[in-house]
Amino acid sequence: MNQPIKQKPLPPVGADSYSYDAELSSTHPPVHPSAVPDYETSGFEKALTRLEKQFDRAFRAMMIVSGLMLAVLMFAQVILRYGLESSFGGTEEAAILLGVWVYFLGMGYATRVREHIHGGVVSLIVKDPFKIRLIRFFGSTVCVIAACVFGFFAIKYALFIIDKGRLSLYLQWPKGLWSASMIVGFAMMGGYFLMQTIAELRDILRHRKPAAPEVK
Repeated sequence: MNQPIKQKPLPPVGADSYSYDAELSSTHPPVHPSAVPDYETSGFEKALTRLEKQFDRAFRAMMIVSGLMLAVLMFAQVILRYGLESSFGGTEEAAILLGVWVYFLGMGYATRVREHIHGGVVSLIVKDPFKIRLIRFFGSTVCVIAACVFGFFAIKYALFIIDKGRLSLYLQWPKGLWSASMIVGFAMMGGYFLMQTIAELRDILRHRKPAAPEVK
């Protein structure tokens, strides 16, 4: 009688799926703390958590509305161009405007839920959970710095566009509307990476190794 083949456990689905592979990892890596607290908060931290939830609702609503409007606009473009054999350049400008807003809002939201691109090789090379936490903290710190640098140049570029008073060709809308999407996106990334870094620092302090007793 054939015996059933034992299958290896599947990797966890969700935020930590990128850092663990059941077929390659011999040990489970430590839990990766979330930028947004998943525990009961109090005091000032509770107020910040509530504020973040309000921003999250607003950003998600903006992504949904922008995405739906972009879909409708693209459909209208197809009807105008191939159905009525007529096109209006303003629809292309509006589509680009909605597209960049969807892109940069999605970029910030992906950072919030940690669904951006990661490298999962650390848990295969490093086995010490404390060292893994240190590497994660270092990576998040680098991401904060990178987001701030790109955000600085995004603000600089947007201010330049606004100062020049540049307008779109067909709709005559201020080009700053397009540039503002970069500022919002990188601000979201920088903020959530900073929250992630703070959460990882707390995790390091909570799991730091006790000092070895002195030998007399």
